[in-house]
Amino acid sequence: MDHLPSLKIIEICKVAPPPPEPSCAAAVPSSLPLTFFDLFWLRFHPIQRLFFYELPSNDISFMDEIVPNLKTSLSLTLRHYLPLAGNLVWLPHSDVPTIEFVDGDGVSLTVAESGADFYQLSGNGFREVSEFHPLVPHLPASHDRAAVIAIQVTKFQNKGFSIGITSHHAVVDGRTSTSFIKSWAQICMDESSVPIANLMPFYDRSVIDDPKGLAKIYASAWMNQDGPDNRSLNLKLPKTKPSLIRSTFEFTHQNLQKLKQWILKKNDEKMSSFVVAMAYLCVCTAKLEGLRDGNLFFVFSGDVRSRLKPPVPLNYFGNCVVGSFLSFERIELLGENGIALACEQISKATKNLGGGGALKGAENLGTIMSEVTNDYSKVQTISLAGSPRFGVYSADFGWGKPMKVEIVSAESPLVFSLTDSRNSDVGMEIGVVKERDQMETFAALFNEGFEAL
Repeated sequence: MDHLPSLKIIEICKVAPPPPEPSCAAAVPSSLPLTFFDLFWLRFHPIQRLFFYELPSNDISFMDEIVPNLKTSLSLTLRHYLPLAGNLVWLPHSDVPTIEFVDGDGVSLTVAESGADFYQLSGNGFREVSEFHPLVPHLPASHDRAAVIAIQVTKFQNKGFSIGITSHHAVVDGRTSTSFIKSWAQICMDESSVPIANLMPFYDRSVIDDPKGLAKIYASAWMNQDGPDNRSLNLKLPKTKPSLIRSTFEFTHQNLQKLKQWILKKNDEKMSSFVVAMAYLCVCTAKLEGLRDGNLFFVFSGDVRSRLKPPVPLNYFGNCVVGSFLSFERIELLGENGIALACEQISKATKNLGGGGALKGAENLGTIMSEVTNDYSKVQTISLAGSPRFGVYSADFGWGKPMKVEIVSAESPLVFSLTDSRNSDVGMEIGVVKERDQMETFAALFNEGFEAL
């Protein structure tokens, strides 16, 4: 493996929210308990997103213009997203951990300079996963407290910079973290001090109904892991393999349309872009792995804010996702109707998300998750990170839309990351991580599959 490009740390500082205005002091709580949706992720590895921005001209000074603007707007944004500036704590008398903000808390911001090639890293081609690690900050977590987010802004010598954000999954899901980034971008761009209405977080925890007492069940599953009454907030990190390669594949609108029409002939049912794209990825994976023992397992989670009864506001702050677990017979996926069969199952599962049976068997999920985080390598299930619905490419801080957005923490050959796209002719981008030879085969399968339709 090549020597990694140098990274020079220029500054590490803490950005705190300004003192509350009398008008909004009551609206943003300084303390929030975790719900069962949050507790599910308690020691799961943090989520790391990386936004690459190309600078429109060389006249813009990174240190004199970009960094001060980002700091000021971050501080103003945190006034509305106060829990992000706090810490997760688990007090001895408390059943569940709590997010606490106290005066003096703030978000760690690292400013750095990288010797890496901006255009290579922000492209779609083969890149080593280890090249991205220096660009996303470490999230401070210890036995008795864990930071909620950490941010790093990195300048590249040739024409661009990146914003890396590491978030604690037990505090925010994909929708909440991208709403925060978009609020920050909007405040940075137009210097207003208030996020637009649909990005203003909603903090009322009473909207999450927990008749089965799942919060206590999940909390005790974590407490019983690694000894009795273990209230540790240390995070469990997966082991990384430096030999892995990252690449981006695009589902163009044209290819998605082609897939939908082909499936319509087979199933006589209209399918969403998400369903056809996921079915296609499952079939590509089955072809890559060949006919081997055992079924192919696929798990995906969906945002259920609008699907719960009663529905939860879309700007609800926290986690509100439900998982769906599917099992496919490999021989069926490899048959000529493989994509159509996968579509049928995935479509059915998406319709059931958030319905009456969505939390069926949920009592056991806390224990399953605590075992997963103990050894991520035992997981043999394809899963997803991100969603094209989050619209991450609209996060414009005033220097244009992102050139590229990567989910750096999606670093397993079994995880596909999903985002929307900067290009109007692309429906969604899929981030894929594999060993180099596997990636070459996967790329061939992905591209040839459309031609065969």
